[in-house]
Amino acid sequence: MRASRAAALAALVLAAGTVLPSAATASAAEGPQVGVDSTWFPVSNYRILDTRVGNGAPSGKVGPDGVVKLDIRKILGLTSGATPTAVVMNVTAVGATDESFVTAYPDGGALPTVSNLNVSPAHQVTTNRVTVQVGTDGFVDLYNHVGNVHLVVDLQGFYTAKGANGYPGATFTLGTPARLLDTRTEVGGHPGKLTGGEDGVFQMDVSSVAPGGGDLVVQATVTEPTQPAHLTMYPALQAPWRTSDVNFDAGQTVTNLSYVYAGRDGLALYTNSGATHVVIDYIGQFQNHGLSGDAGTHGLFVPANPTRVLDTRKGLGAPQAKPGPGSTTRVKVTGLNGVPEGVAAVVINLTGTNADQDGHITALKAGDPVPGTSNLNYAARQDTAAMTIVPVSADGFIELYNPHGTVDLVADVQGYYTN
Repeated sequence: MRASRAAALAALVLAAGTVLPSAATASAAEGPQVGVDSTWFPVSNYRILDTRVGNGAPSGKVGPDGVVKLDIRKILGLTSGATPTAVVMNVTAVGATDESFVTAYPDGGALPTVSNLNVSPAHQVTTNRVTVQVGTDGFVDLYNHVGNVHLVVDLQGFYTAKGANGYPGATFTLGTPARLLDTRTEVGGHPGKLTGGEDGVFQMDVSSVAPGGGDLVVQATVTEPTQPAHLTMYPALQAPWRTSDVNFDAGQTVTNLSYVYAGRDGLALYTNSGATHVVIDYIGQFQNHGLSGDAGTHGLFVPANPTRVLDTRKGLGAPQAKPGPGSTTRVKVTGLNGVPEGVAAVVINLTGTNADQDGHITALKAGDPVPGTSNLNYAARQDTAAMTIVPVSADGFIELYNPHGTVDLVADVQGYYTN
């Protein structure tokens, strides 16, 4: 259900947020919405914050311990009815002056000891997908730890309690992990780098996973770009959207989880400048239940309090040691902070840090064969984060496979999907 089909639910208008001087001054609200079975409502990528131009908040970088408050209810035009339980956003940091991190969390709740985005002056643009609970007052907060940084946020969709607004919404179905495109090879039909500009747009066939199109969840990776640019994915045969899915500097390898709508003619890939290799890995898709259908009980999203379940630097969730080449780290994700046994999948923010070389991590259901896909691509001696969705074994575990080098791993659970 795209925004045009959900117009009766939400008339999207831009709202202004407020920049607060410190986390301690955030408003005292009722807090997060935890444990609510929710369905998905996607919107066409919609920019709700850009501190470079005063869009959604006053113009200017967010300072140390600075918080930007986003009024999600107002942004979505929800003047009545239930408050969204969570939102999915693409959060971009631009022009960071210090090594820092950005945390998204529900207004009214305590600042959690997790991070969503790791930023550095070494890379002027850093992006990560974020799933975050919405406070009962309708606000989401973005916190910057140290230094100064611009924040840009593109809204991709929202969850509401099942049936809360009179519409069933969509539920998530895990797919078999599959590589749909790799321009370094023949996979996907585009051997060679994607070139910048509208003349370089590639129309990717997704019929193997979504005949007729649909709302897909994919892990998108760019590698070996010749210059700073961004990658945008949108329905084929449409004009390029004015938002981005992956932002990157020259020479970077960057992965980002993307919620994309593929039309009957497939998915278009556009980069605005230079040339870059692109890899697209399929994770799953949302099933639309129309305007009056029954969403059922499977594939519902349930927000959880952001919880760190793994930190190999501290021996949390695994031995206190860097996972080495060819290693598999087994992580318990259920039975912790409201995530019950028997869930289908968890939404996690996965971070690689203290790596001795560039590499990647594949996240999978514990006990399954390692697929030929990746969920996080990390760089040597840098903190690199990516959100992903990982299927969970019957006994509540996921596995993280590291094929090369040594790297510390950190994983934060944001929520889960019902079985």
